[in-house]
Amino acid sequence: FVQQRRSERSLEALRDLSSPRALVMRDGQARRIAGRELVCGDIVLLAEGDRVPGDMHLTESSNLAVDESLLTGESAPVVKQAAPMADVTSAVPGDSNPAKVFSGTLVTRGTARGHVVATGERSALGRIGKSLEGIGGESTPIQRETRRIVKRVAVVGLALASGLAL
Repeated sequence: FVQQRRSERSLEALRDLSSPRALVMRDGQARRIAGRELVCGDIVLLAEGDRVPGDMHLTESSNLAVDESLLTGESAPVVKQAAPMADVTSAVPGDSNPAKVFSGTLVTRGTARGHVVATGERSALGRIGKSLEGIGGESTPIQRETRRIVKRVAVVGLALASGLAL
């Protein structure tokens, strides 16, 4: 029960993190929108304290560091730098690609501007959340054994109760 509740809380936290608010450039003006309204190709402005609303390629950055511990478990913030789109070869959290920031990570220092390349289930965080949905659907061996023991005790208890009632 405790493990199932922890899993549910983790999934809820992932859902909350997957839809932060974003400062987006649209029609030449900066607008704050819900992360779920973000589309690939949007230009997003990031500042210290912001949650990254989608997987992004950085086109401009100034002293940017991002906490990727949500995805990688690494406790130290990762320094990020802008790069031309042609220079991007990898898109996996924790690798050495300094021009990518990932959905759900936290900007701990600096500012940046970037193009959204993945949102929702196609983002790194979305893929993790999708894989977690399948976990917990099947019973563990200890749950099956406990269920079997409880049934036996219940049958014995009912048998004793009916025997004493007669």
